[in-house]
Amino acid sequence: MLLGATGNVGGCILNLLVERPLCRNVLVVTRRDVRELANPKVRQVVVNMDKLEEELAPHARGVDIALAAFGVGKGSAKMADEEVRKIEITYPTAFASAARSGGARVLAMMTAAGANAQSSTKYLRNMGEKEKRAEALRFHFLGLYRPGVILGNSNTPSALGFVMPLLHWAMPSRYHSIHRNDLARAMVAQSEQAFLALVQGRNAAAPAVKILEYKEMEPFFVAGDSDAP
Repeated sequence: MLLGATGNVGGCILNLLVERPLCRNVLVVTRRDVRELANPKVRQVVVNMDKLEEELAPHARGVDIALAAFGVGKGSAKMADEEVRKIEITYPTAFASAARSGGARVLAMMTAAGANAQSSTKYLRNMGEKEKRAEALRFHFLGLYRPGVILGNSNTPSALGFVMPLLHWAMPSRYHSIHRNDLARAMVAQSEQAFLALVQGRNAAAPAVKILEYKEMEPFFVAGDSDAP
């Protein structure tokens, strides 16, 4: 089940899932019907976002893996704090809660490098709160993906794709830029690995939480081919 399929990273995730032989079908949660998402593997569920958990719950039964790549994107500076928190925290949490109630064992949640509920920076504080709420749902495996600057996004100036990699040597690896396709690959591949381990009886004890920063996501990248699906 996927939240954020019409976004930059979520769209890449959906493309990967459709091609993945291990994925039988994808339940996409949207605010409106999106023709461009039509695919034999894809089923859209249109919900009122303010009633997301309630309306999604009946459709979430039998879901194995939930992936949330949902956020404000461009224009957040002009939005009221309450609206930003809805998009960054309330809606992803409602999605995750519906998935957990429906039986999902794995959750992949996109947050941000430096996420910390005690941060003095509002954005990082919101991301940290989102992580804490996801942890409270006690999935068997929770992957928290913390990208730095996401390249290939419509919201990211294309020039940063050339500049940021040149600066990696001077900054901690957690803040390294990452292409949206590489982030999507990491979220999908790690989620599959975690689910297969659970099915096979490995890692079946206490709920596991894994924070994936650049170094932890890097093994999933495709060298020299960030624009590949």
